[in-house]
Amino acid sequence: MSYAKKFLKSKGMDCTIQRPTPFQTKVSIKRSTNSVYNVGVREAFFEGLIPLESDLKSGEVLTINNDKYIAQTVNYDLASKELEFYCAKCNVIVQHQRHEETTDENFNVVMDWETINADIPSYGDVVTYRMIQQDPGLLEGTKYTLQVPKSLGVELLDRFTFNGEKYEVISIDDIGLKGISRIQLKIDLRAD
Repeated sequence: MSYAKKFLKSKGMDCTIQRPTPFQTKVSIKRSTNSVYNVGVREAFFEGLIPLESDLKSGEVLTINNDKYIAQTVNYDLASKELEFYCAKCNVIVQHQRHEETTDENFNVVMDWETINADIPSYGDVVTYRMIQQDPGLLEGTKYTLQVPKSLGVELLDRFTFNGEKYEVISIDDIGLKGISRIQLKIDLRAD
């Protein structure tokens, strides 16, 4: 057994990987941004070590000390023979909805918002003027960016709701991070 595995077993924090069958393991985690002036960023990003047998994948959600984190990048660490990962602390719980076409009992076409995924832990950023200057890929009208698991199958024009507000998906970056979709949201003015 490696030194890193012994350390994780004896000193690591309890961790649950949110899967259909939750996986219990140990983890060592620390902040990955110390010299950043933006307090929100400093609070959000972490790096850590998790046992190889956890088979952690990018896009999976970890629960550590009642806080949820979304794994952004996971790599095999040659020095420790375990998995090192980078993650973002989830700061918003969202609902994912899609406009679906169904028929009623009289075979009339009915359009309605169907909840595809409820209570999804995500990492979100408010789009600021500084972000617009630094990221030319931000679209006009973007209010928030969210990092959500790619497994949700988000599509353009889907709706995300959180904090009592509705937002429309106007862009999906699904190649920047292996298991994560970075989506751009604008205020959704479509009818319910």
